[in-house]
Amino acid sequence: MQNNSISESLTYVSDDPDITSLRYAYDQSVTELEAYFDLCRSSYDDRRNWWPGKSRDLRKHGADAFPWEGASDMESHVIDERITRLVSLFLSSMNRANIQAFPVEVSDVARSRVVTNFLKWMVKSGYIPRFKQEMELGANYMLERGILITYVGWHMEDRSFLQRLSLEQISAINPELGEMIVSENDNDQVVRMLQSSFEGVSESRANKALNDLRELGVAELPIVRRQVNAPEVKTLAPDGDFIFPPYVTDPQRAPYCFWKTYYTAQELQNKIITDGWDEDFVEHVIDRYRGVNIDSIEREQEGRRSISLTDNAYEAEELIEIVYGYQRLIDKEDGSEGIYCTVFHREFSGIQGIPGYAKFELLNGYEDYPVVVTKLSEDSKRLYDTMTIPDLLRGIQNQVKVERDSRIDRNSLSTVPPIMHPVGQAPTDWGPGRMIPYRRKGDFEFGPTPVYNQGSVEMEKTQEAQADRLVGLDREGPVSQIRQQFLVDKFLTHCSKVIGMCYKCFQRFGPDSVFFQVTGVPDPQMFNKGNPDESFDITISYDVQNTDPEKQENKLNSMISLLQLDRNGRINVDNLVTLIAGSVDPVLADSILQPVEAAQQQILKDITDDLSKIYAGIEVPARANGAQAAMGIIQQYLQQPDIAQRMQTDPAFAQRLQKYMGQYQFSMQQAENAQIGRIGTAPAQMGGVQTQNMAQ
Repeated sequence: MQNNSISESLTYVSDDPDITSLRYAYDQSVTELEAYFDLCRSSYDDRRNWWPGKSRDLRKHGADAFPWEGASDMESHVIDERITRLVSLFLSSMNRANIQAFPVEVSDVARSRVVTNFLKWMVKSGYIPRFKQEMELGANYMLERGILITYVGWHMEDRSFLQRLSLEQISAINPELGEMIVSENDNDQVVRMLQSSFEGVSESRANKALNDLRELGVAELPIVRRQVNAPEVKTLAPDGDFIFPPYVTDPQRAPYCFWKTYYTAQELQNKIITDGWDEDFVEHVIDRYRGVNIDSIEREQEGRRSISLTDNAYEAEELIEIVYGYQRLIDKEDGSEGIYCTVFHREFSGIQGIPGYAKFELLNGYEDYPVVVTKLSEDSKRLYDTMTIPDLLRGIQNQVKVERDSRIDRNSLSTVPPIMHPVGQAPTDWGPGRMIPYRRKGDFEFGPTPVYNQGSVEMEKTQEAQADRLVGLDREGPVSQIRQQFLVDKFLTHCSKVIGMCYKCFQRFGPDSVFFQVTGVPDPQMFNKGNPDESFDITISYDVQNTDPEKQENKLNSMISLLQLDRNGRINVDNLVTLIAGSVDPVLADSILQPVEAAQQQILKDITDDLSKIYAGIEVPARANGAQAAMGIIQQYLQQPDIAQRMQTDPAFAQRLQKYMGQYQFSMQQAENAQIGRIGTAPAQMGGVQTQNMAQ
């Protein structure tokens, strides 16, 4: 195949995809990425302590055993331990992080607060299925294999279920169809009506259903039900599940990319109905390619499962490999770009009457490929030139293993040292309390044993400490915290892009409105997706210092002290309270904090109710919090002419109200005294609320 013709077919859009060129591009990419795949295999093996000849008893056996048969062959988990700790840090940061949608335009300020609440609900409620699980898998991929790839789309799935239906039930669905069945004439028309009333019914099944209904009064017919209508997030293995051309620097500018996955025959058949896949293509690949090229789930001779595992828990022989080919194609007439998707099998280009693809479509609403890609280390522009944690720690892990094996072998020699004996007179037994005969002293004795190396344990500790420093897990070093924050920010940035794409998919493919729960508001709220082109800067942030209780306390105290220096009201107190509560415990913060608007409305309602009771002659105590806001409401209440007049004419009313206000004044004075005790001076903002003289 000529390279220019391949380039032409992979650049410009046409009525039908060039499957031959797509297959060539896929195979070429896989071949040229073999070096990166080898790196991933090594990383996989090193993390899981797999090596050729490894035995279950962790001892060396066979002709190549060194230094002797049964010598120590211990595991060393330097790599896995650090990756697991970093993954735990990533997931903890994600769970405690603050999600925020910032407006791009001034007109979007109010909308951004609603979007922020909706995004938090999407993540925490499970509206994005398996989000946390997929992000955990992604954290492992990024650290172990150097690249994190997450697919984001919108999943709508109608599944077909066989259901036994009576003639009465069918008549309720379609009265005309029920009458036609009973009439026992024009069978062809009845079959067509059954096919139109029950989606996906074949002609043979419709004929059988007609006969059963007339003879038995019941028949089995498929009922299509909507099962899924939600965002879809999948973390894909960078070493086989999803691949870009090997030369790529910016994944979104790649001319094509591929997602390889696996389906059962049942799942493929369902795709005909739910996704409009070509029926002839599906039947052909099920018949010819079941279990073919399922290389990513094969078991090697040693029993180790290879990398790039599929989500499906089936035997390889039951699966059919399917490739989604994504292309950025250009229209020759006007030069407009589009993201197109072709579903094909890498062994099939089509034959007479059967196309070489299941589906070819423009991904309407997509300006980029439906994936988010992040590298662990940006030390090279090429995507696949990346560093991995196993690369960084492989030498240290091997050295730690050597130190442990040497100590175990030395202890083995010390416990059961070699026995020196005359030639041909080896002892028949050996152990505590055994009787060993000898002719003269010295016939049997222990051979020399190596001297214990005191520095071996210290050497191992030094290596372990170096491993911690390299990945930013050294608690004593200030640079380690910077390294941790760098890695956490990289991971959370990836998560924010994924959430942003989920929101964009919701805007374009989701329902017009969704009920969701806002923390602190008892009733579900309605969210209207609005303009699908509206844009927000979505961020997820977390300070790793918050994992240290002492540092967190010092930071919070500093923020509170800063508030006392704010003489011009530059600090938003509501936002500060939200920030402080979230940094202490985001889960509890979501449980106890109301939205500002809801809190203000609640305070207004509570104080208004109290004032109504006082007006009616009932004495009520002050509320536990919100003293300053309460005083503001009471002052406005006192300015009403009828209230001011009653204060002059009704001493009992004035006394009740004065006592109520005095409790709030006392609460405010206590807060002021507490602040003076902490910083040595009165707060800058205190005293802004003054009470009126009740006698006047």
